[in-house]
Amino acid sequence: MSELLIRGGTVVTADRMEPADVLLRDGLIAEVGEGLDTEGEILDARGHWVMPGGIDTHTHLAHPIGRLGITTADDFYTGTVAGACGGVTTILDFGLQGRGESLSDARDRRLAEITDDAVIDYGFHMIVTDVRDEVLAEMPELIANGFPSFKVYMTYSDKKVDDCDLLRLLETAGKHRGLLYLHCENDCAVTHLIERHAARGETGPAYHASSRPPAVEAEATNRAIMLAELSGASICIAHVTSIDAVAHVANARARGLPVVAETCPQYLVLDESVYDHAGGIEVAKFVCSPPMRGAEHVTRLWEALAEGSIQQVASDHAPFRYEGQKTSSPDDFTRIPNGLPGIETRLPLLFTAGVTTGRISPQRFVALTATGPAQIFGLAPHKGSLDVGGDADVIVVDPEREVEVDADMLHSDVDYTPYQGMRLRGFPTWTISRGDVIAELGEPNVERGRGRLAVRTAIDAEALP
Repeated sequence: MSELLIRGGTVVTADRMEPADVLLRDGLIAEVGEGLDTEGEILDARGHWVMPGGIDTHTHLAHPIGRLGITTADDFYTGTVAGACGGVTTILDFGLQGRGESLSDARDRRLAEITDDAVIDYGFHMIVTDVRDEVLAEMPELIANGFPSFKVYMTYSDKKVDDCDLLRLLETAGKHRGLLYLHCENDCAVTHLIERHAARGETGPAYHASSRPPAVEAEATNRAIMLAELSGASICIAHVTSIDAVAHVANARARGLPVVAETCPQYLVLDESVYDHAGGIEVAKFVCSPPMRGAEHVTRLWEALAEGSIQQVASDHAPFRYEGQKTSSPDDFTRIPNGLPGIETRLPLLFTAGVTTGRISPQRFVALTATGPAQIFGLAPHKGSLDVGGDADVIVVDPEREVEVDADMLHSDVDYTPYQGMRLRGFPTWTISRGDVIAELGEPNVERGRGRLAVRTAIDAEALP
């Protein structure tokens, strides 16, 4: 029997904040209360907050970008080490279905890529790109056996699914308690705007943002919700960035529809000013889809987090190196890989910009980063809380400790961070996964491959946050 007692801290969960000790035994939460004791190891958590380990449900590790012939820089070792140092104890990544491939084969192929490398627990959403009758027939088995969520792109030529196939996917997922996780941008509009820029010779990195304005996100978000309502399916809208997209989600939820949404730290702490035409190729560091928005959109996102219109904050960690990947096509923004690194900085960014400013409460922070993601994607009750009997995934954070972010201190296999020089609170003193201390003060202490496939259940629409 192994025990670890976290003594003297302040326990913060999605619904309470109070002084308490937390006893971990054999990889599970054993007791939560004051005055606990153990014959095992003790962590002195005085002055610290004790919270559920972070769950990042949107990462792109070892992810191929077929149209560009490149792969994201982090593999499942470097990416999960970075996550552990930033307080992440579980990730959900993606398994990409190739054209003509079965979902089961894509799942097995992805599992083989992860198992030997991940240091924290993991699962993944299946990315559906080729909707055939036999693919739809596979979905019930996948849902029943721990893969209940399916990513669908409404843009990107090599991945997008048209509305007819989207409706078929929604109906199948809805019937069998699955969930569709949707990247919402109007592909026709994006293509049109890219062509307009090209005709004007506007091809530098800064034009990426104006090729994907808020309207293309809002239209696709509304369309996805309408089709989901028609089919009776549960959906999660990925990386919401704009006022109108938030409104569509909030209106759907007000009508009682099983619709949830996420946003990401980059949309909360950065804005459209990063797309400075005088910035040259440096602007490539901020090319992501959707792009960052104006200040009024940032303000609305913070309001949506506080009021409950958005239910989770994920990183959308898409790590490309600046040199050699982001800089490979300086005169053609359509060839710059879309995405930012952020798995290690997700929790500190939200903690600093949200909790320390009073925009969100400590309890809401936990709901957005752990409890909500677990409820949305079938990880509860094992993950996302400090309930007795759940996995002993815990972070211990000194709310006063401040760290200046530098690319060299982070553990992702990239050569830059969009948050260079920011002073952040919320980096964990200790990250604990299934009772093991796997990182301390930003330094990992963990073996490659110790992570395991997380248990996931079919989606309960009534239990969505």
